Amino acid sequence: MKGSKVYVFAAALISAASCAVCAYSKDVEEDLRSEIVRLHIIAESDSEYDQAVKLEVRDAVLDKVRTDMPDDEAELAELAEDTANEVLSENGCAYGAKAEYGTFMFPEKSYKGLTLPAGEYEGVRVVLGSGAGANWWCVMYPPLCVEDGEPELSEEGEAELQSRLREDTYEVIAEPDGVQVKFRLAEAVRKVVGAINGE
Repeated sequence: MKGSKVYVFAAALISAASCAVCAYSKDVEEDLRSEIVRLHIIAESDSEYDQAVKLEVRDAVLDKVRTDMPDDEAELAELAEDTANEVLSENGCAYGAKAEYGTFMFPEKSYKGLTLPAGEYEGVRVVLGSGAGANWWCVMYPPLCVEDGEPELSEEGEAELQSRLREDTYEVIAEPDGVQVKFRLAEAVRKVVGAINGE
């Protein structure tokens, strides 16, 4: 009888902890999704030339957003598309660019001073030509600077991000180890709960 009570208590404790971890990670993910706009650029091909053009498009779009960030989602996609097509034209590319605003799945990504967990984020996807090449994942807002080929959060961007996110959310993404441990723990808990429920 005692053993069954211990089992029930342990199961209840695990269930409560699981709910707490899942709720916490969900809250953080929703906070990030509501305050960060991501950028996804897909190159025409994996050729050295097309990959270099993709990076030029990235730099031009990020630079444009830093100086002229539209409030409207459709205008943001249009700005990204127009900027990308300007870069393609300047480089004599035979293909064009298409951009759309939506909710897309992004992988976990680390930048200097910032780590974002994998998940669905609002963002702009820019497809160059046939879009058969490698991707570039980035953050469009708050705008990142590109130093030595790698994006990093500027002081202004960091201040903007801190002011928009909850304090606990910012602490999680500003500590890479924290992001990996907390979100992987949450994913492990979800799998355990799913297995218990026969999912």
